[in-house]
Amino acid sequence: MNEDLDDVLADPARLLTADRAAVRHHLASEDGTQDVGREGLEVFLQAEAIFGSGNVTRAEFASWLHFAAKATGHDEYAEGIAKAEPGMPWRTVWAWWRPANWFVTHPSLNGDYYQVHRRLHEGRLLIEVATDWRGCLWLDAETGDRVRLQVEDTLPAAPLSREALDAPELNEWNLTAPESWEGAVAFAAEGGRTRYLVQNASGLAVIETDAEVLRDWPRGEGIDWGSAEEALPETEPEVRRPEGPLTADRVDDAFGERYVLRLPESDLPEGLEHPGSRRYLRDIGLPTMWLCHGGQYKARRPEAMRPPTDDELPKGGLPDGVTASDLISFGTVDYGELYLHRHDGSVHIWSRLGGATDRTLVPLAPDLDVFTRVLEAVYRYSNACWHPYLVEGGQDAVAEVFMDEIDELSPGLFDRKTPCGEVWSWLYAGITELGVDGF
Repeated sequence: MNEDLDDVLADPARLLTADRAAVRHHLASEDGTQDVGREGLEVFLQAEAIFGSGNVTRAEFASWLHFAAKATGHDEYAEGIAKAEPGMPWRTVWAWWRPANWFVTHPSLNGDYYQVHRRLHEGRLLIEVATDWRGCLWLDAETGDRVRLQVEDTLPAAPLSREALDAPELNEWNLTAPESWEGAVAFAAEGGRTRYLVQNASGLAVIETDAEVLRDWPRGEGIDWGSAEEALPETEPEVRRPEGPLTADRVDDAFGERYVLRLPESDLPEGLEHPGSRRYLRDIGLPTMWLCHGGQYKARRPEAMRPPTDDELPKGGLPDGVTASDLISFGTVDYGELYLHRHDGSVHIWSRLGGATDRTLVPLAPDLDVFTRVLEAVYRYSNACWHPYLVEGGQDAVAEVFMDEIDELSPGLFDRKTPCGEVWSWLYAGITELGVDGF
């Protein structure tokens, strides 16, 4: 039976007609699923994490699966669903969306800190997302692909066509979907097909309806979002996060290209001997700005990256074997000055937190790579901490996943019994203890 259900997951047409309760039970069983159904496994679990386990028609369930397949990048599986069920009430054109248990930099549309606009650039319709101080990013309205632009002025707004203005609201039809589907905005209409932009904290999506398909679809009650509000699958979707080494592109993506410093060999801080730190500053890049509620970091300008004076770092606060001349100041946070050890590449903070760490040099990370990864991880987990899916278990549960990732990266870094862990706790508290509004 288990092998048969694995085959069901691998085949979109069979999954549409399967007993969903039986599939859930199968996925929750100890032997899980074989590799043959991995894509279907992820699509099914994400569909129920996003839309819930409500009792809907085959056609509407197909819309859910199609959305989940698009959001997780399983485009071929999405095509199989569309082929098997041409009567979907809506289909997903593209989804720039954070699936459940995916801890990624983008999308991360937190609180009221983002704005979404339709813009024109050289005749091309773009979706502009202004999230925070890192600036805008743009998505191609047709494909959802990221469009990288260097623009000084605000792009012109894209007008709505008469057909789009006259298009019916998606909320006219009786559909089962998250609450944000109620506010879907029609922005393109042609030949009976209407495209809507859906947005919420998890991301953006463009979905399309066909008037012919919806001719006899029930109307009058609107979007029912009760199923999504009770979305607790028996089995959680697999955790996904970036793997591999930090790259220049990854750092740019996380912190914004304008807020990353890369130094040519000739401009590296004088006296910096550590080869890994030299390579990092030259090739990967140092974030120059980072914010998370009460925590704020700024890098120093290259010309200000220098060893501190003995007055700035009194000997009594330094550990044995370390002198002020061993260190190079490279930035500040609210709780102290940041230093790079010029011989071994370790990162330290001259703490102003008070208590046992006050006016002492506290080790903060073994190198710039780990230091940057932790700042990036705070960004990556912020959306899930502040806007978790029900299946993710809430802020505390997501915070544990965040802590576990950092412990795998650098064991003991966040140990609150150490000065290092105590300092870090003040920097990441914005996502683990505070809400999206900072309270």
